Amino acid sequence: MHGFRSSFRTWGMEATQYPDEMLEFALAHVVGDQTVRAYARSVMVAKRRHLMEDWAKYVTSRIE
Repeated sequence: MHGFRSSFRTWGMEATQYPDEMLEFALAHVVGDQTVRAYARSVMVAKRRHLMEDWAKYVTSRIE
């Protein structure tokens, strides 16, 4: 499981323009300090949907 999560994070950093915060949020990691979390209440559902669709395309594509 850790390898799959690591692969997602590496792909997100190297092959996309998604913000680090969104990638971490998608991995269910805590982002920011207590003050940042108090004001950042969005769960970014629409943006995360696009991120996950891009990830699905990547992992299901054939590399030749």
